[in-house]
Amino acid sequence: MKKIYITGISGTGKSFIAEKLNEKGIYTIDIDSHEYGLCKWKNKKTRENVYFEHGMSKDWMEAHGWFCDFEKLNNLLDIQSDIAIAVGITTNQNEYLSMFDKVFLLHCREEIFLKRLHTRTSNYFGKHPLEKEYILSFYKDFEKDLIEKGAIPINTEDSIKNVVDNIISHL
Repeated sequence: MKKIYITGISGTGKSFIAEKLNEKGIYTIDIDSHEYGLCKWKNKKTRENVYFEHGMSKDWMEAHGWFCDFEKLNNLLDIQSDIAIAVGITTNQNEYLSMFDKVFLLHCREEIFLKRLHTRTSNYFGKHPLEKEYILSFYKDFEKDLIEKGAIPINTEDSIKNVVDNIISHL
């Protein structure tokens, strides 16, 4: 069984791609969705659950993070016999990247993901100016780090069909 992880900052198309992969019959879990209860906002030092509200300050965002219960994620992926894909971005993803056979990094130009954040309706994270500021403060280092770790970069500025086909060609 192959386990694949697709990540990228907010606005690069992770949830939409998860939807399209599922439509093609490829088992894909959007870990950022509340459907599976995989992620929670936590204090980075204590790992205690915290309440998130849109518009939290940069200091708050730096002290807290979106954490995935990767044991629960692994159990959900293990029920598949062929290919299982997890899509999302979490503060602690470096702790579980090694459980995946391949990692893809979705990326696009800054003006594209900012526009997507502004216009999306399925997830409101990143719409508030403080959240955009936070994303802008780390995304370049985040992307560079993942590429250095071997993630396969996928530009999401192309049509969704071409992006999904590109991902599938690497499976």
